[in-house]
Amino acid sequence: MGKDKAWLELGGRPMIQYVIAALVPVTTSVAIIANSPEYNRLGLPVFADTRPGIGPLEGIRTALSNALTSPVVLVGCDLPFVTSELFKFLLSISGNYHATVPVGADGKLEPLCAVYSPEALPRGQRKISLLFDRVPTRLVTFGELGHLAGSALFFENINTPEDYARGKRNLGLNHGEAV
Repeated sequence: MGKDKAWLELGGRPMIQYVIAALVPVTTSVAIIANSPEYNRLGLPVFADTRPGIGPLEGIRTALSNALTSPVVLVGCDLPFVTSELFKFLLSISGNYHATVPVGADGKLEPLCAVYSPEALPRGQRKISLLFDRVPTRLVTFGELGHLAGSALFFENINTPEDYARGKRNLGLNHGEAV
């Protein structure tokens, strides 16, 4: 994208604010995992990766090692269409699993929109999929999420200029605006 995706605006506000708004009703605290002091302006705790450059698994490790509560709802800033209802549902079925991970309509795991317990703290590996082979994991099929309002857009990542343009159109459709 050429810039930090979290600050891309949809409907006049940065994408990260949509994610935070979806988390606030279902959590006792929200924190940001980021390696830039720019995130301090959100007024939330910010934790940098201990070992930068490793990728998403290090973000999970950082989140779990700094968590004040359990379980931890972890979601990427580039998923602006997630909802509180999605997180409530994932939390309600997380049970004794160390990871509760949705599967998108495309059949791909969504590990950066999942619920984790601190016991899932990844050690010694760099590939997220290996984590789910090592800890009790509940994979949530897309069919199980289909009854939730907005489910078709939950896992619409904004990674490219084309995704961003589509996200703007989708936001307008979600709010009944002309695009």
